[in-house]
Amino acid sequence: MEQHFKSRPTDLLLVTSPKSGTTWLKAMIFATLTRTSYPLDQHPLHTHNPHQCVTNLERVFSTGRRQIIEAIPSPRVFNSHLPYSVLPQTIIDSDCRIVYVWRDPKDVLISMWYFSGKIMGGADKIATFEEVYDSFCQGVNNYGPIWSHVLGYWEESKQRPEKILFLKYENILQEPVKHAKKLAHFIGCPYSEAEENQGVVEQIVELCSFGKLKNMDVNNNEIPSMSAHNISPSYFFRKGEAGDWKSHLTQEMAERLNTIIEEKFKGSGLKI
Repeated sequence: MEQHFKSRPTDLLLVTSPKSGTTWLKAMIFATLTRTSYPLDQHPLHTHNPHQCVTNLERVFSTGRRQIIEAIPSPRVFNSHLPYSVLPQTIIDSDCRIVYVWRDPKDVLISMWYFSGKIMGGADKIATFEEVYDSFCQGVNNYGPIWSHVLGYWEESKQRPEKILFLKYENILQEPVKHAKKLAHFIGCPYSEAEENQGVVEQIVELCSFGKLKNMDVNNNEIPSMSAHNISPSYFFRKGEAGDWKSHLTQEMAERLNTIIEEKFKGSGLKI
């Protein structure tokens, strides 16, 4: 990817650590950018999984399909799970913008546990939950320790706020309309006063809400081919809520992970 990907100034990159709201934010960004191109009741999100609407850079290059990248007209929207430290230099140096979303690591762990279990045909096919939890606490995770992933983008967002919009999953859940406006402004297509008066922001938020997406036929099925990742679309939708870790972690487990994260975040200004 470093050798072949060429970023454009108009590119938009959504970055998350896996299981941190990727599907939801793909839908939100895509719907925001295309809101004037389709009536919302005929929007492509009704017939396409969000992962079909926003291309994952790693998957494109790992499957030898990089030619499709150049064919996408500007403005292009991609997503990635790469840590900031290993992003292609062309992304770092260009004027393209990055939206980064992070989530309470405890909920990331639970979501990843269930997602991996679905892919493997059962959570018990991976390892015991206690083993997965212990590995997570030691920093064993796809794309590196989650605290390093978050901090990399956090520190850069403080230096270059015009390039990186740093958001927290739980905050978006609490105030979706506020964050939908913030997102639209950052990506260069703010809502007009007329749109706000007509309730367009609320309509976009509703279209992209977890419950709405989960219950759409295109996402509520077990057909792998209907997802750009060749994974059943329904696998990407479980609960979409904050605090589910409380049903899975003991107080001791939660405190241990919190202590680790707080120590890693110390001095950064970030809090869980």
